[in-house]
This record gives sequence, structure tokens and C-alpha cells, in this order.
Amino acid sequence: MNAIKIRSKKALKFLGLLISAMIIATVSAQVYRYMYIDGSVTVGTAKLIWIMGDSAPGDATIDGSTVTMDLDVEPGTPQNFTECLFLKNQDTAAHNLTISVTTTVSATYFDGFNIYIYENQTASPAWTLVDTLDVTTSDSYETYTGNEPLGVDEYYLMTFEVAPDASASGTYNFDIEVEYE
Repeated sequence: MNAIKIRSKKALKFLGLLISAMIIATVSAQVYRYMYIDGSVTVGTAKLIWIMGDSAPGDATIDGSTVTMDLDVEPGTPQNFTECLFLKNQDTAAHNLTISVTTTVSATYFDGFNIYIYENQTASPAWTLVDTLDVTTSDSYETYTGNEPLGVDEYYLMTFEVAPDASASGTYNFDIEVEYE
């Protein structure tokens, strides 16, 4: 009879511990809900593309949407790169855009550093100057207000006019950004 009494006490203690563990587990358990994204990425043809012109530097490269070029000039001697770079809209829709100087060169070392932007809206060889960017300032050109977007199969021609000061030497970095919709 004592053995049954001891087993009952042990069973009650075990049952109590089991119930306590279940309560603790229930209270500390987290409820998770799930949401999903089923997506895909479609890589298509670039809408705007760069094309090298006849006077682009020989070491200039195009890698996707980035042009890398080193304009080699001499101190005190202005130099023009008259047919340096083209930006073509090869999409089926016109695009508004902003062309900005995001990294400037110091006006201390340049008597002038300009990028002339020309547009060709027809099949003729005529180019119309639409803006001049001063690379010594945070200058920009945009088509959102007062200017026409770059149309289907239209081009911008960018010519570079670099006039380093006679005291200039070394490398001066600049960056141009084209943002379009």
C-alpha cells in the first residue's frame, strides 16, 4: 500500500511538472504567419545607350550604362573633342532626362571646361545646341520643363571643350550623370 501511495505522489508530481512545462511552452511559444513574394526579373534591351564618336579618346570604353574616358590635354592649351560621345534613345517611347555634373573640376585649374549638348531631331545631319554644361560647377540640363524629351531614335551629341590653366598638372576627375524615366 505504501508503494502505491509513493507511486501516486510521484505520478502527481510528474503530472504537475508536465502541466507546468506545457503551460510555460504555450506561453512562450510564438505564433508565426507567412507572406510571400513570387517575383521575377526580366532583363531587356537598354532604352538609352552610349555610342563613341570619332573624336572620343582612344582609351574610352563603354560598359553597359557607363562610359569611362580620359581626356588628355596640355596645360594652357584649349582642346576640343568635337564628336566625342552620343546618347541615343533606342526605345519605342520618348524619355525625359536630366544630365548633371555630379563631380566638378576646380575652376582654379581650368579656364573653362564645358560640355556642349546638341540634339538631332531629324534624319538630317543638322545638330541644334540645346545646352552647355559647365564642369567647374554643379550644372545640369533637363527636359522636364521647357525642353522636349529625347524622342524615339533621336540622339544627343556631346562635345567636350577643355581649357586647362597654364599651371594645371596631374589628373582631375569629373562625373556626369544621366537620369531618365
